[in-house]
Amino acid sequence: MKQWTALHLLLPRVFQEAVSNFLMEQGATGLEEAGENRGVSLKAYFPRDGKEKGRVDALHRYLRSLKRIFGENFHCRVKTGLLEEQDWAEGWKRFFKPVSVGSRFVVFPPWEEIRLRKGRIPIEITPKMAFGTGTHATTQLCMKALERRRMGKGHSVLDVGTGSGILAIAAAKLGAQEVWAVDIDEVAVEGARENIEKNSVSGIVRVRKGSAGRIRGRYDVVVANIDLKGLKRLRGTLLRRLKDRGVLILSGILTEKEGEIRSYYLETKVLRLMRAERQEEWTCLTFTGTGD
Repeated sequence: MKQWTALHLLLPRVFQEAVSNFLMEQGATGLEEAGENRGVSLKAYFPRDGKEKGRVDALHRYLRSLKRIFGENFHCRVKTGLLEEQDWAEGWKRFFKPVSVGSRFVVFPPWEEIRLRKGRIPIEITPKMAFGTGTHATTQLCMKALERRRMGKGHSVLDVGTGSGILAIAAAKLGAQEVWAVDIDEVAVEGARENIEKNSVSGIVRVRKGSAGRIRGRYDVVVANIDLKGLKRLRGTLLRRLKDRGVLILSGILTEKEGEIRSYYLETKVLRLMRAERQEEWTCLTFTGTGD
């Protein structure tokens, strides 16, 4: 059974967002946050892929820099452990509850019963070792951006870094006729296929393991909720997969890096910015092709 590294941090609440953002940028596939008597408890989960020592070392360097800046106002305890995949999934049940996203979506786990109001769209997600349970700001921003697009007959969508498959499922349920979901992580691909089947959209959404460069064709909507390095590295690939007047949705962007990514994509001269939406410390950028 696949193993995962679990990092457990106890720190003052005022530093919660900064440290959480750092952990997500380092590639955490899951993050639990809970209040403690003396602050906040953070638990981050990373795959055992040979890079765990580098991640732990980077975290300690970051924490030391906070200590130098804030002195006695900053303190943190870190524990490192191993976790079996099954135990990780069971742990999600303690805090993963139904969540409303945008004006139409309700995301819920299979162990929760929900009552839907008229017009609401249910998305059932089984939490596994893949990003995308509907609780994180970057996922919610992308779902709301998709909701603003008028999907209909003939519309096609490419979801890059699909994780749990939640954005691909959302696009299908909004009316897209063809959806491709790609991810380089095998566990994510397996989980996405399960979620797509449970949501009865397997006739619309197809999943492939690998990079976006392996997908052919061009799409009306391309969405990528990945990290900053990935957004920079994949710019050319994302633009080649986008139709001339298609919509490009990018997230996983810390607000402090928003200007950097916006300029990086606009300098191609084939896009114009439609919208920048922010939630917590994160930004989602929506572009459209100029058709030139």
